[in-house]
Amino acid sequence: MVCGHVWLLLLLLCGTLCSGAAASPDGLAAASAAAAAAASRQPRWVTTAPPPHAAATLDPPASAAALEQLPSVAVAAATDAEETSVTNITTQLGTSVFLPCRTDLASERQVSWVRRRDWHILTSGMQTYTREERFAVHHPEGSTEWTLAIKYVQLADAGTYECQVSSGEGLESHLVNLEVATPRAMIPGRDTHHVEAGSTISLTCLIEQSPEAPQYIFWYHDSRMINYDRRRGGVEVRVEAGPTVTSHLTVSGARPQDSGNYTCAAANTEAASVFVYVTEDNKIAAVQPRALGGSASPPASLLLLGTLLLLLMLPPPPMVPLLPAR
Repeated sequence: MVCGHVWLLLLLLCGTLCSGAAASPDGLAAASAAAAAAASRQPRWVTTAPPPHAAATLDPPASAAALEQLPSVAVAAATDAEETSVTNITTQLGTSVFLPCRTDLASERQVSWVRRRDWHILTSGMQTYTREERFAVHHPEGSTEWTLAIKYVQLADAGTYECQVSSGEGLESHLVNLEVATPRAMIPGRDTHHVEAGSTISLTCLIEQSPEAPQYIFWYHDSRMINYDRRRGGVEVRVEAGPTVTSHLTVSGARPQDSGNYTCAAANTEAASVFVYVTEDNKIAAVQPRALGGSASPPASLLLLGTLLLLLMLPPPPMVPLLPAR
């Protein structure tokens, strides 16, 4: 019985000593070293830019930060694209333009529009990735066309746009070069016109650098529009279409109060102006020579020179002898 208790005490003492050795500082250090060695064998991941193929799987941006990250993705994706076609389009300032892009098949594909000036993704699929509401993509269901629409075109919109079509063989690239033209009005002739009272004022305005005819062409006398001037009467405006749009203004029965500044202004164009002088019959003869750089009467120097020449050509008077004084 005593021997049984002794063996029990020995077993309890041995267990206490073993647990103390495991909890000693040396034991803890050995366990930490083993954990560090195991961690060093695990791979370390470093955060980098998105891979190139991420451009084909873009989600709609949920914040401004997502919008700022999109251009860097487009740069990586565009470098491997195969350029298959180039289209040149000229549009007028302030109008709407449609940039075409057509795929080979009508099946669902990832199509993106990229502005090459800053490599910014404008659209991807049917989503728009720009804060400017002037840009939108048009894609009828089941069609092969992905058209980029730009409203109210600005001069800064000029440049190259790239349509990227993602297929099983990679990316196909269709380029569109957009040129923005600024139409301007031009009135041929001098900056001033002299018209005799009672005659007709006739002015012509040419609209240059205009890919399409302007929606309107207005004529102004000073600050008042006179296209439909019923109070004055005798005003007619006639427009001729063609490669260069021309507007003709005629004002019959010119009066002195018709003098002033005449301006031709068309839609989305730089205006042109000319000044018209309406003079009376007895005054126009004195005004026009001065405008041409002449004079109404010969100068006094020419009269003096003519008199001297005439005196030299005359024969000298006979010599009269002088009588002696008495």
